[in-house]
Amino acid sequence: MDEKALHDEQRLMRMMRKTLTSIVRDTAPRDGNPSPLTEATILGIKDCLIVISSRETELARLTGRTLDERPRFTDDTPTSHAVKISGISKKTH
Repeated sequence: MDEKALHDEQRLMRMMRKTLTSIVRDTAPRDGNPSPLTEATILGIKDCLIVISSRETELARLTGRTLDERPRFTDDTPTSHAVKISGISKKTH
């Protein structure tokens, strides 16, 4: 499978995950009202999210990416910085 096809599939998985989680959030029981979704539908959504998650992990592995990547803006202040070990001086007592 070429890189474009993998990228397109990653995008599709992300869209499906976001849509399903939005449906769950929008139909979550509130104020003591029961969920409008049946137990079978809830289990089906859970199963779909598990399959999507597994495929996202597989696609990340195939493309050499990690799932913990988060968007970063260029004007964001870095929360950490790299320090070369050779630049650390030894303390003498």
